[in-house]
Amino acid sequence: MTIEYIIPKKKTDIHDFIKKFRNKTFLLKNDSMEFEVKLEKTKSFVNSKLDFYIITTNEFTIDFFYKKPSFENVYIARISKSEKYSGTDVVKFVIEFLKSFKQVKKAYLKDAANVSCKNSDDTIDLSLYKLITSYIGFYQKFGFRLVIEHDKEEDITNNMVRLAKKVSNYKVKDILENFKEIIKFVEKYKQKVEIKSLYNYTTKSPIYSLAEFIKNIGYLYFTMAPYKKYTFGQFIEKLNNKKCFMLSQLFTSIRSIEFIEFSYEKKKIIPHFLIDYYRLFIYKNNYEWKGYYMKKIK
Repeated sequence: MTIEYIIPKKKTDIHDFIKKFRNKTFLLKNDSMEFEVKLEKTKSFVNSKLDFYIITTNEFTIDFFYKKPSFENVYIARISKSEKYSGTDVVKFVIEFLKSFKQVKKAYLKDAANVSCKNSDDTIDLSLYKLITSYIGFYQKFGFRLVIEHDKEEDITNNMVRLAKKVSNYKVKDILENFKEIIKFVEKYKQKVEIKSLYNYTTKSPIYSLAEFIKNIGYLYFTMAPYKKYTFGQFIEKLNNKKCFMLSQLFTSIRSIEFIEFSYEKKKIIPHFLIDYYRLFIYKNNYEWKGYYMKKIK
């Protein structure tokens, strides 16, 4: 007989839940959804002194960290849609489950939300697309905030949203004009050009690097040229509606261009759009999202 755990309407004690279901496979259910899951105790690869319990299923993974205050923080990983449930449905289910425990106050996750293109194997970065077109990432709508840790946590969500608006409002014609200026600059000064990369190294022998750069710039120019009258946000929205596979390649090509400055003596050209796009991508991918589960999710 299959063991079941139905998410309660009232808050319950997580210690009782773990005691009952530890090392067992069972059905985790609410009124409309169910998942076969397993609850196990394991050790952290990073910190051998840190024990945690992990719930696994095909659609998500939840790590319950056992440290003072006990089980206050959890980590959500690997959320994905299934044949029965959308990604949004899975996120809502996980939130409902976590909110049912008295001890759980915060949940963290990294944003790797992707969506598949219709009639193709290509995918696009869902949160990046949402940020640029509507200024809100996939997990923001569930109450998550973007945080960075220094001596204490700092909420940088508003910084990211301002940057998303800036990237979205670049005019395509201005982006293309900047690309043309860079190519002309490099053709004029050739080996004398110094190229500064995103990762703070400088090269004075740019031929190999520029071959890949020109290839990617060429693809971007070919893709963007018919949309010169639009902003970048409007452009990717139109491209997604018509040619999702091209948008997937566009995002890949932009990420492949790692150069942020081209200079010769006192002359220099800076691709401002690429720099702002990189910064937005780094915000979204490198920092964690934190959800507060004392709040009601609308």
